[in-house]
Amino acid sequence: MTQQKIQAVPVALIGLLGTILTVCSGLTGAGVSACVAIRQVKAGMQQVELTAPNSDQALTVDTRQIVVSYEEATGLDPSAHYVAPELGFVLAQPREGWSGVEEMTYRDLFVERGSHTGSMWDEQPVRRIRYGEPVQVQYREGSEVNGFPVDAEMLRLTYGTDAFQFSNEITVLALDKEVTAGYTLAGVALDWGSVYRSGANRIVANEGSDYILMQTSWQVRGVQVDGRDSDLSVERWALFAEGPQNYYVVEVVYLLQAGQPVQVWEDLQAYINSFRVIR
Repeated sequence: MTQQKIQAVPVALIGLLGTILTVCSGLTGAGVSACVAIRQVKAGMQQVELTAPNSDQALTVDTRQIVVSYEEATGLDPSAHYVAPELGFVLAQPREGWSGVEEMTYRDLFVERGSHTGSMWDEQPVRRIRYGEPVQVQYREGSEVNGFPVDAEMLRLTYGTDAFQFSNEITVLALDKEVTAGYTLAGVALDWGSVYRSGANRIVANEGSDYILMQTSWQVRGVQVDGRDSDLSVERWALFAEGPQNYYVVEVVYLLQAGQPVQVWEDLQAYINSFRVIR
């Protein structure tokens, strides 16, 4: 888990796995990239870079460095690392300005965002770290998400409100394989992606590695943000990984806001760098 200086060598382009691309191309409104940049690095590691279309920020993940042994994990400094052996993963402890690690369920998270549709995953555990106070987004008649109209009245009938929270945050969803019997890692990624199908931009799957990466964008128009008429851009990156007992969805959410400290992005990148599956 110690930091290593990684020196990149020339960039190579690889295509997506054909099976993944074929399935994902059927997602409504999804623009799936045909290839992604992979930086081949020393020591047999790979660094995947995913850039959001509406942001200058690119998330990088060292995909050969997402596994740690049980002995290594339990020996880590608890002041620097959040170790959850019962859920099988490790994450960095919150940095300055961030909340403590919150415990919630998949249902809690998606109800808070106003995008809950009911799922067999509803009671599965989520751990979240978020920056500062969430912004309050209130939908109204004429509001749109990625060009699709939002039915504010239906939101009020379903959730009892038309106002929802969005945060700069990282969440880790641990899906018990007994609950997701019959799933593959690709199936987990596609199920998650179906919630954001109108905004899916890029999917990366590398044969021989136990990971998938996805990037989505939400352009929220004609809303009130913290009581003021405004629009909001929400960028999401998700790392899907597999452990002995669980599948993991590690989701980074980044709000594109004027005047936001650079620290927010740097911290999100540090959190995703720190994630490890315990094996």
